[in-house]
Amino acid sequence: MAGYKIGEDREQIVMQSLEDMIPPACMARVIDRFIEVLDLQKLGFARSQPAETGRPAYPPKALCKLYVYGYENGIRSSRKLERETQRNIEVMWLMDSLRPDYKTISEFRRENVRPLQKLFREFVQLCKSWELIGGELIAVDGSKIKASNNKKMNFSRKKLEARLAHLDEQIKKYFADMETADKGESTETSPGTAELQKLLELKEQYENYKKQLDETGENELSAVDPDARLMGNNRGGVDVAYNVQSAADGKHDIIVAYDVETNPSDHHQLGKMVKQVKRILKLRRFTVLADKGYYNGEDLQRVKKYKVTAIVARQKPTEIKGLPEQFRSEKFTYHEPTDIYICPMGHVLSTPNKKEAKRRNYFNKAACASCPHKDSCISGNAKHRTVTRSQYSKIYNETDKRLAENMELYKRRQQIVEHPFGTVKHTMNGRHFLVRTRRKVRTEVALLFLGYNLKRAVNVLGFAGIMERLDAFERSFLSRLIQHRHFSKFCGCSCAAFVTLWVLFLSPLMIMNLQI
Repeated sequence: MAGYKIGEDREQIVMQSLEDMIPPACMARVIDRFIEVLDLQKLGFARSQPAETGRPAYPPKALCKLYVYGYENGIRSSRKLERETQRNIEVMWLMDSLRPDYKTISEFRRENVRPLQKLFREFVQLCKSWELIGGELIAVDGSKIKASNNKKMNFSRKKLEARLAHLDEQIKKYFADMETADKGESTETSPGTAELQKLLELKEQYENYKKQLDETGENELSAVDPDARLMGNNRGGVDVAYNVQSAADGKHDIIVAYDVETNPSDHHQLGKMVKQVKRILKLRRFTVLADKGYYNGEDLQRVKKYKVTAIVARQKPTEIKGLPEQFRSEKFTYHEPTDIYICPMGHVLSTPNKKEAKRRNYFNKAACASCPHKDSCISGNAKHRTVTRSQYSKIYNETDKRLAENMELYKRRQQIVEHPFGTVKHTMNGRHFLVRTRRKVRTEVALLFLGYNLKRAVNVLGFAGIMERLDAFERSFLSRLIQHRHFSKFCGCSCAAFVTLWVLFLSPLMIMNLQI
């Protein structure tokens, strides 16, 4: 009989380093090289320079590698990251066997909210220099991600008033029970004062929440995460969440910009995202794709001023139920030079409103009164048909025409910008946030999208390709450093000679020592 395979004895001493245990083509090596080539002091990381006195701190680069690796693999909790430093060989290799506790790990994220966000932008700039970003086609989309705040701890005015009314009833019942017990009419044990104290404290808390709403003018309040808001989810329910916006490039689906909004609507978000993409990628003109949630006249006008071509789907217009197709609003033709509408029967509809008005109504009472089709065209108790024109009707018409001419291009929107959210939520455990407040949530979004971009870059370039480019970036960084006049003066040798010495001799020698 063949029997079973026999493994190695657990007590057998093996002469093997962590370097030997890590596969040659491993994402941990990409993360390690990416963090190593960055200047963390320039990015603003705390303790990027070691202190001369006191207890030695953990290196910021090691903790950066830990967080980027954790978010790329769906491990985000500081306690779980602490556990990985003790059992995950890849993390041990990244951390040089350092084992910070969860408080140190959590504190590093708290102290470096902005610098950790800059890691995302640094990698975007690298992708641009590697020509992974085309900069011609950008798709924008938003997704609701659950905040660290339970629905029970989210309050509206109506909810608070209902809770206070219920508490008043309970307090009233408490005193009634006390009075009954004092008269000796009940054999039940009288309620204790601790219960009353709890009710009074809860009432005071709800009254304070209501006072906060009155002072701020907001419609709702989240007690745990003050910035989170109640939003509809894709399951037909509601969650206390954030509206995460992302902009992805059409060449290789790299996410180039993001934002975190407390407004559940995507209205007025397109202009913000376009402006951010122009600033980050330094682009003048490009085409942006967005779904019907971004169909807003003011926003489309703003995008046009940025000289960006917007292909945005139109929201389905609300029409009167049972209205024949030939009498729908789109069948009324607008004549711009004379500022009139022509109805399907050929009658002229004019408006008494000024052109500066935000909304103008067009009608013809006399024509409607004598029209044989008025029963089909007019609904309800209205005596004449009215067509309303918005101040943004012109930009709406331009956008609708552009969409009709570029439907095949618009169909690419989903595959460019929607699948990154699927990757982040389902493979990187990004369905909810761990930190609180919008400022800190931005950091989590940056780390999640950085992890996604790393995956995309490796898929496109391959392991050898991305490592080669990171090494080239490191050499160019050293070259720029050496060319600095203070460094050159300190060295006492020519820049070219030092670069040659580093590339040909010192750098390979250091790598050999590390491998040994």
